Amino acid sequence: MFITGLLVLVLTIIICILIRYSSKTKTFPGPKHIISLPNYFFNTILKISNEKLRKVFLNIFFPESARFVELTVPLAAQYYTSKYGDITQINLFNQPTIIISNADFADHILRRNGKNYTLRFGNELGLQYLGMENKGIIWNRNVQRWKYQRLNFFQKALNSKILDDAKYISTDAVDYILKFLDKFQIQSNIIDTMDLLRAMTFTITCHLFLDLPVGTISIEKTKYYVNSIVQYFKAWEYFLLKPTEFYKENLTIKHKQSIQKLNEVVEELISIREQNNNCLFINSLFNALQNNQITKEEMNQCILEMLIAGTDTSSVTMFYFLLALCDRNELEENLINELKQNSYTILTNGLKESMRYKPVGPVIMRCAIKNDIYNNIPIQQGTNIIINLVDMHRKNEDFISPNEFNLNNVQDKDLSNTNNEKNPFLPFGIGPKECVGRWLAKVEMEIIIEKLILNYSFKRANGTKTLEELQTRWDIAQQPTHPGYMFIKKRFE
Repeated sequence: MFITGLLVLVLTIIICILIRYSSKTKTFPGPKHIISLPNYFFNTILKISNEKLRKVFLNIFFPESARFVELTVPLAAQYYTSKYGDITQINLFNQPTIIISNADFADHILRRNGKNYTLRFGNELGLQYLGMENKGIIWNRNVQRWKYQRLNFFQKALNSKILDDAKYISTDAVDYILKFLDKFQIQSNIIDTMDLLRAMTFTITCHLFLDLPVGTISIEKTKYYVNSIVQYFKAWEYFLLKPTEFYKENLTIKHKQSIQKLNEVVEELISIREQNNNCLFINSLFNALQNNQITKEEMNQCILEMLIAGTDTSSVTMFYFLLALCDRNELEENLINELKQNSYTILTNGLKESMRYKPVGPVIMRCAIKNDIYNNIPIQQGTNIIINLVDMHRKNEDFISPNEFNLNNVQDKDLSNTNNEKNPFLPFGIGPKECVGRWLAKVEMEIIIEKLILNYSFKRANGTKTLEELQTRWDIAQQPTHPGYMFIKKRFE
């Protein structure tokens, strides 16, 4: 009798689970879970002190979260994209999460209904450590403060005058840094190319936005400041997403020190600036501070974010293009001939293809502010969105040779949406939260590469791999894992 009753109970439970599963709201493709476990169960697992045991339980009950902890966001996203397709729904940290590499869905999220997705998801404590929680514009999740700071400081400063100024300031910055080329040498005529490019973009940013004209900052200080930015990026990747329980004490201390260091750099740069009315960005911030419209912490974070956004991402893209030219003599010759004729098609397409082939921002992360619907499938408020640009930028239907570095891939692609059609090429994002400095980045990259390639030849050195073989760290920001050493030689000597 007991056994019969037990069997009936088990059968009833199975039927109830199946009914719940079959009647569940329609979702996008992805791993299916017979039962949804509550948040407290997930949080209980995270609190297990034994790391190995915690990992075992996560793999059993929350396998998607375990994979994101073990891998970086782009690598985990690519795993689920390859397994389930270009629209995949998973359970990430016990929150519904949709991974997208479908151009139409991406357009819906970023542009057509972009106002509903101006939030980004992340670890609250980690964002506090970074100074990004409710401050700045990169990861500020206070929508009203984000809108205010983006519109009044970043968008107003990045106007047509800045783009015009950037043309001659970029030229001056390249000339200034090249006077100290020996400071970037690791041995005779072999340079750390990434450090060189970062020094140039940093110098441009300081002149345009911080009232620090080219030459104000010594080359030694420039290298120190640039290294502080590089270390901040590592802290950003460490703190941003994974649960606090996976932080390791020694690494947490190290990365918090890197954050403090860059904040000290910001204070130092503020202290040495020459106060005048030429710089709209820094003056607008100080005026807002004096009128109690922002706090000192908000002001400093805006400056910090201008520095990191203006220094690193453009430098990585330019490095990839120079690396591509190292092994493509015909492309290099065609580029030089075109530049001498004041034509820029190859240069523009070369930089665009570098952004497509190895996107510096491999994923775009968002969070739904309100309930939404796409193709008759509901998207709940609070759903996380990960747009997988790496996969999206390698679709056969959108690119001629998606897995090769080929300028034909992007010759008909715009850097931003210029009409009402979907755009499968989104290196700067699109919509209300697209990269605010996209046109400035284009101007300065084109001028820097033009100056360098007309005056110097570059060849790989000291084991630097080809663009195709180069190992990169696919994280929130994608970068080479090893220094990019190149042999540099003055042309026409």
